Amino acid sequence: MRRSVVYYLGGFFVVTFILLGFIYLSLYEEINRHHQHQVRPSEADLGYCVRCNHGDTLCTHLPVMIIDTMGASTIPGRPVAFYTGDYRFYYQRHFVTAPYDEEEIQVLVSVIDNYNDWNHESDMPAHESLAMMRIRGNSSRYFDKASYRIRLVDGDEDNYLPLLGMDPHFEWALHGPFLDKTLMRNYVWMNIAAEVMGPEAFVPEVRFFELIIDGEFMGLYILMETIRVNPSRVYLTRYRRGMPATSYLVRFNTFSHTPERRVDTFATYSMRLEGGNSLELLYPRLLRQTDTTRDYVARSVSRLEQLMYSMEIVHNPGFYERYIDINSFVNFYIINEFIANNDLWAGSTYFHKDIHSRLTAGPVWDFNNVTDNFFLTMPVDEFLLADRGWFDRLMMCPHFTDRVIRRWHNLRGGILAEERLIAYKQDVEDWLGSAIGRNFDVWGYSFDPSAVSPMARRRPTYAQAAEGLTIFDLNPSSFDEAVDQALEFMITRGRWLDSYIETLRQFSHTSRHALWVLQ
Repeated sequence: MRRSVVYYLGGFFVVTFILLGFIYLSLYEEINRHHQHQVRPSEADLGYCVRCNHGDTLCTHLPVMIIDTMGASTIPGRPVAFYTGDYRFYYQRHFVTAPYDEEEIQVLVSVIDNYNDWNHESDMPAHESLAMMRIRGNSSRYFDKASYRIRLVDGDEDNYLPLLGMDPHFEWALHGPFLDKTLMRNYVWMNIAAEVMGPEAFVPEVRFFELIIDGEFMGLYILMETIRVNPSRVYLTRYRRGMPATSYLVRFNTFSHTPERRVDTFATYSMRLEGGNSLELLYPRLLRQTDTTRDYVARSVSRLEQLMYSMEIVHNPGFYERYIDINSFVNFYIINEFIANNDLWAGSTYFHKDIHSRLTAGPVWDFNNVTDNFFLTMPVDEFLLADRGWFDRLMMCPHFTDRVIRRWHNLRGGILAEERLIAYKQDVEDWLGSAIGRNFDVWGYSFDPSAVSPMARRRPTYAQAAEGLTIFDLNPSSFDEAVDQALEFMITRGRWLDSYIETLRQFSHTSRHALWVLQ
């Protein structure tokens, strides 16, 4: 009898461990999302193309998007600005529109996506749809190589399509790397960030493709999922008109293109936001926002800010975990700090909260300027974000700094391991192959910083200018040089954080805020 009980218990534990193993593996697989360069064949894999004798101007292993503007003379969205001569710009709060003041134009979008074969301009499209199109971005609106936003439509309805194998949706961003001479930052770091943020987080999927507009080859682009509340993107409990409380998606942004979305909170009134920032309510959508919903969101965010800016952060460490998803904030801080995302808290910084849950950091967005690709040189040997935005307050809590330190060491043993990241970037470069050269056949002049606008190049700081450094010293003169600069910054930055991550505890040490507590 005892022996049978032992066997029974032994079998039970074996089955339990197997089930736990499957659960662990399934979670691991969720984090390891679709990496285009790992699953699609390279040029070498495809070999010689036997179909290129019919005069096609483009033969590529990448998907191709063809956009026909149907005779439109202008794609709306270029900003109007005046250069003052000292690297400062005067922004007018309007953009170039189409001839009849339209903010977007209707176009025909065709996507050619022969998954295991070469792609040609004349091939049968995998998807075709009408779309509304405009130029998108903040500073990137000034680049010669524009980025676009397309909204697929079918008559008066949104047209949900699974472009390049991604979940069906109607709204997409077409990112055109221009300032980023490696062409890879948004692709590489979006995929890495998805692993850092974990399986519960939405991080936009990304795919390389080559773009043709009105018969003109536009080079290498990245198709990106936009940040929208949707079951396949940011999943939130749906808002229904008249509800006293709501799930919400908000964004900190410097340049608000829709002032009506602005929500003023405690940090606004107490002037604690980064200079020029505002908080925008993106969900519920503007047409569905009421005074009640806006007031609810303002009070919800203000409640957290009031607690963080009070002595409660010192006297009751960890209290904030009742209000925020702590793991999301830890991961959000680490990925942005590591790659030196200077745009954080200044542009497109997102947070969301489900009505049944806590405030969550993210989704992450737009890594075009990371790893020292900002307009000014980014320091490699200091904490850039620990005293910005809400992190300035969270870092006062030893529970938070300890979590960040432990998570960093864990990530450096796998997802963010130096050798892994170097190999990843090299694999992407190798896979892109001749698409890199085709891109710079069109945009190669951008390696001459005097040939582009001041908004599309790096410039010296006052200290660098005093040392005699010029725009020619600070901007890469070739693709290889751009890749080497990005790699060197990533490696040096990672090693510095390895050595100094423990010193984050200085931000939560009692000596740092003792006088503030006494006051």
